[in-house]
Amino acid sequence: MYLKLNTGLLSSALLSMLLAVSGAQAQSRDDTPGYASGIEGNITRTGDGGCLRTGDWTADKATVVGCDDVVLDVDIEVVEGAPSGLVSAILIPAAAMFDFDKADLTEAGKQAIEENRKELRPELSEAYLGIIIGHTDSIGDPTYNEGLSLRRAEAVREYLVGTGVSADKLRVVGRGANDPIASNDTDEGRATNRRVEVIVVGEARALDAMLFPSVALFPRRSAELTEQGVKLIEENRELARELLSRASYVEIVGHTDDVGDDDYNQELSEQRAETVRKYLVESGADDSMIVTVGAGEKMPIATNSTPEGRAENRRVEVLVLGRVR
Repeated sequence: MYLKLNTGLLSSALLSMLLAVSGAQAQSRDDTPGYASGIEGNITRTGDGGCLRTGDWTADKATVVGCDDVVLDVDIEVVEGAPSGLVSAILIPAAAMFDFDKADLTEAGKQAIEENRKELRPELSEAYLGIIIGHTDSIGDPTYNEGLSLRRAEAVREYLVGTGVSADKLRVVGRGANDPIASNDTDEGRATNRRVEVIVVGEARALDAMLFPSVALFPRRSAELTEQGVKLIEENRELARELLSRASYVEIVGHTDDVGDDDYNQELSEQRAETVRKYLVESGADDSMIVTVGAGEKMPIATNSTPEGRAENRRVEVLVLGRVR
């Protein structure tokens, strides 16, 4: 399956969502009359998780998302791709690269990678993302199989990095026996299932996407999902059930604006991505195909010089790669 993200639809969908939330974000960030806040501007929470009101609080001031049952009315749109050739893949039998039950690349394995990578377009060094997926047959312990498949994928990554590919562009997952492409009832089928796939994503728009403004999921400067955030993910997880069910790889990326310390923003983005991953796994998603990445403030999609632009940059993206073969 080849995927392409409709960037026009993505831009309009994201813009409409962010316009809907920008007022709430600005209010929780800079102006929260009726509620007590700390030094950093965060609303002070009570012991039961509510918002601490000030003496001048009145019902008309209950407009802050996450306080006094105020929820964010925002639709998260799942944007599905279309064929474009922006995704290419090679599949190399594990027997061509590794000795039996081993995860160390043989010299023949390195040669096999070099011979096959010529088919990739674009070349890994020019691509947006390279995904290395290890697979096994169904014989043996599932936990061991997942570990072996991951170690083999990591060995391929280490080799590719040694040839000059940026480590930041490469992701690895070990799927064990979770994604067979042949029957495991025959020797031939099991041999087919023992493989390593190298998938190249030419551009970010080649991936399906679910886009969540951070304010829709988290309190300001927090990585703990709000009740509203849980409901929002759940609603859209149901909407995207088919999308996720045919995925071979899911990447959850956290982003921040540029306000505050770089290291803090990086950590916050990582924590938020991991929180979303944890929720999806607890809800039944296959954790062997999900990778989390914190981009901090490094990948803005709007200016950070305005409140609206910063609100747009604070986001969590769930990027989905469908099965290429």
